[in-house]
Amino acid sequence: MRLPNKLGIPLVAGMVFFAGCSKEQPDEPHANQKPKTFVWLFPDSTIAEGNSRQRIRWWGEDADGVVKGFLVASGKFEISGQLPDTLAWTWTTKNDSLIAFPLLVRQDTFNLAVRSVDNTFEERLPDQAIVRLGIPAYWDKDGDGQFDGDDQTLPTLYGALDTKSASLSLPILNQPPSVVFAQNPNDPSSIMRQPETTYTAAAFSWIGADPDGDQTIARYEIALNDPNDSSRWFNIPGNIRLVTLSVPRLRSDTASVEADADVYSGTYASTRLFLGTISHLLLNSTNALYVRARDIAGDASPIISMPQSTGNWFVKKPRGKLLIVTDYVASDSVSALSFYAAYFSDPQFAGGKFANFDVLNIGRGLNAQAKRENKIGSLVPPFIDPALISTLHLYDVVVWYTDQFPSLGVAQYPLFQYVRDASHRGRVIFSTTFETSSDPRGALKDFAPIDSVSGVSLASGRLLPTLGDTRIPIDFLLVHDPEEAPGLYPPLKFGGTIPPQVNYSIFMRPIYRRPDAAYIYSVQEDSRVPKRYVFSPVISDLRSVVSVSTYSWACGDGGVILRTSDAGNTWSHLKSGTTLALSAMKFFDQSSGFVVGEDGAILRTGDGGETWTNRSVVTFQDLLGVDFSSELHGIVVGTSGLLIRTTNGGTSWNSPNSHTENSIRSVDLYDENLGIAVGDSGLTVKTTDGGASWNLIPRVTVRHLNAVRFVDNSVAYAVGAVGTVLRSTDAGNSWVVYGGFTTNELRSLFFLDGNTGWTAGTNGMIFQTTNAGVTWLPQPSGITFTTSNGQPVNGIYFSNNSSGLAVCSAGIILSTADGGASWTPQPKSPLNVGVIDGVGFDGKRSFVFLGLPMHILNGDPANLKSFLEHILLQEFGL
Repeated sequence: MRLPNKLGIPLVAGMVFFAGCSKEQPDEPHANQKPKTFVWLFPDSTIAEGNSRQRIRWWGEDADGVVKGFLVASGKFEISGQLPDTLAWTWTTKNDSLIAFPLLVRQDTFNLAVRSVDNTFEERLPDQAIVRLGIPAYWDKDGDGQFDGDDQTLPTLYGALDTKSASLSLPILNQPPSVVFAQNPNDPSSIMRQPETTYTAAAFSWIGADPDGDQTIARYEIALNDPNDSSRWFNIPGNIRLVTLSVPRLRSDTASVEADADVYSGTYASTRLFLGTISHLLLNSTNALYVRARDIAGDASPIISMPQSTGNWFVKKPRGKLLIVTDYVASDSVSALSFYAAYFSDPQFAGGKFANFDVLNIGRGLNAQAKRENKIGSLVPPFIDPALISTLHLYDVVVWYTDQFPSLGVAQYPLFQYVRDASHRGRVIFSTTFETSSDPRGALKDFAPIDSVSGVSLASGRLLPTLGDTRIPIDFLLVHDPEEAPGLYPPLKFGGTIPPQVNYSIFMRPIYRRPDAAYIYSVQEDSRVPKRYVFSPVISDLRSVVSVSTYSWACGDGGVILRTSDAGNTWSHLKSGTTLALSAMKFFDQSSGFVVGEDGAILRTGDGGETWTNRSVVTFQDLLGVDFSSELHGIVVGTSGLLIRTTNGGTSWNSPNSHTENSIRSVDLYDENLGIAVGDSGLTVKTTDGGASWNLIPRVTVRHLNAVRFVDNSVAYAVGAVGTVLRSTDAGNSWVVYGGFTTNELRSLFFLDGNTGWTAGTNGMIFQTTNAGVTWLPQPSGITFTTSNGQPVNGIYFSNNSSGLAVCSAGIILSTADGGASWTPQPKSPLNVGVIDGVGFDGKRSFVFLGLPMHILNGDPANLKSFLEHILLQEFGL
């Protein structure tokens, strides 16, 4: 019987077939007869000369059984009915295919042979298995044409096989390939084109196609400037569609009119392979690249060229060791470039080593809005990797400066690779500024020696002082950071611009160095009243602070935990293992402590915060307060009335009834039995059995209560919204409303003894009492302004009558050494804006990052000259 016809699909490598179907078993089987095989072209095909892809159908008939499958062979061979034979047969249960015949010449004749196999064939073969009709017949698993290894014999095949093959001879005519340039990866809606000007490095990409199968493209051929000169054509393997042409500096420096360019395939991010050298790249002149594809039969595509019908590709010969990359479209762009040009072209600068420099304007054709939208300048090559990276490698040092909208997508990988290439380690001076978003792509830390950039908004609506400012006076200084040897870097002064300005609007932000890097410059401490900026070790809002002897810890948003061992002079970042906001802390000594936060986060440390163990609970609620009467017995409170208790150091927790659904914001345990918790809408609850049970206390206010503190076993205080102060003299059973000294929200509370205590809150307000809360006097925090827009103080803690710390939003930390009579930001370092990387494998440094536009630091030209020379000659070793 015949197998039913099915539609075919193209082969990927040789042949791919569609499944046929089986014939029903006869009612009365008889002695096996061999099947017969038939083959024919589809109706739209022709036996006359055609292209090299033909759709062919075959089928089998078996008088006494079922055709189980077929063996198919195609190619150039002599058709013979003899068995065994030497052909590589392909097993299939399908009965038609679109077969590709690989032409090695323009015209040839190919053969197809098919043999049916009936159901007496007992072995099982996967589709496309290679079968050899040798002695014995076998499944050639490794395709090597020999019976060896894991090859499997097929003892029942000959008895089930058609002794005669059905065959066709087909005359085939090759079709030529085609080639077009690839899409521009910077703008997928257009075809790639070279910038109108490049230096002696450029990348080209194309797409080839062939009607006979794209795999029949044997190679691509490229030539420079004259396609009629057969000696200029350079061959590229057919599987390569992206190449870079680059002239090494040793070659271009000695050439005058033209130079040979090295040809590479691949990218720096993958693998670059040297393919050879192409001649006749014209220097300081226009060029054209020609491309054609050639298939295995020798046919070539029409030639395409770059540039195409319009445009120019002008190749500039590099002049010196230094490349200035300008990414600056602000109104003073001309004077900014003139600043750099004046320094480097001066023969007295660095002995004239950098007098011959080049400029690449990657912001050309853009405005500020286009840069905000991540548009790419017209001189940025279509393939940043490898074209821009290869361009950077033409130079030993790159000075890259930007406006407040840096093209980070252009800089990110090229600068990362440029300074890390062991074969040619580049050097970079990168000068930038910021708008309201510090580093949205996270790109700066990929290539610069920084860990992060302050994310605090610089908008005028931000509570002041901020971690940065948009107005820096002309006489302000950048001072050398003491991490390096004293006097190594001279002070730099704002000014020297044309025209001069009283204040510079520069969107300054503090930067935080990578661990292997060093700070080199900070802005001088702010002496203005009120202060416009302060320094902070973090950019996150801080929520709580605790102290034990000279050790203190602070926690806040983003999983931040800080520690100081010198009473707040310096702070180190601890790895909390979470990015959740942390709200409150409790430490028993210099080693053991707890911290709690949002989404049920509970962390415990036994080594002073170096490592933290997760003791979190499963809840949707945020934890807002914590206290322990011992290392085993503790209470944690949170939103929606959450109150949990542990008696085993946080290993397990249970939930006593809090009798409320209001948020509970603070808890204080006087001893192992007595405790009070307070919260929203004047909530007060009390325990006398260590937290096993709690009782609601009658409310005396509807204001939110944020903090509670015992003074002794009878007296306690609570503070909250709108300046609310409550006092209890019976261990929390009843409360009296105090206050009236402020309308600011009070967020934190601390008492040293029955008389002396402090409370603090919004607008930078800190108050002290020395008479058991009868009167409260304001203390100048240094961040309080008459405009009522100071930073809120979220936590306060005193080690003794003199030494205290307060933590605020925007990462501000305040310290006092006189009982709160005066407060100063901690640490006392100014705001860091300059970083240099560590020494590399070559014994030199490679990257300087300045978070300020360098051209406005020319207030003392001699010092700026000294700084640049020191970086280039000493640190970079150029």
